[in-house]
Amino acid sequence: FNVHSLSGCPRATSAMKKAKLSGEQMLTIKQRASNGIENDEEIKQLDEEIKELNESNSQMEADMIKLRTQITTMESNLKTIEEENKVIEQQNESLLHELANLSQSLIHSLANIQLPHMEPINEQNFDAYVTTLTDMYTNQDRYQSPENKALLENIKQAVRGIQV
Repeated sequence: FNVHSLSGCPRATSAMKKAKLSGEQMLTIKQRASNGIENDEEIKQLDEEIKELNESNSQMEADMIKLRTQITTMESNLKTIEEENKVIEQQNESLLHELANLSQSLIHSLANIQLPHMEPINEQNFDAYVTTLTDMYTNQDRYQSPENKALLENIKQAVRGIQV
């Protein structure tokens, strides 16, 4: 009786018999093992997808931050433009006011001077009167007659006191 050989030991023999697996059990273990390998692949794939999603999220967050920055910049630019427009409006109002004062002064100064073929200056014919005056000054060579020269001199005298 050899103690070192397990085949002779009754306990060892029954343990080995119990340890023997049926074909069905072997198949189940193989399937589980191969499922485990497939699951490994699925887990790798899921990890990849999670990684891609994280990268995509990071990119979207970066884009959102960029977009917010652009919106803030645009809002700030818009505010600046609005403020500049307010200043321009105030300047325009002030210029229109000055222009109104100037035209009143001009009407007052030229009230007694009659241009040829025109009514005396007033608010209604003001533009036409000024256009005629401009023409007379621009084309003085056409207005060489003594009456026109006298008229231009009178106009110069009349408007001399107006502050522009």
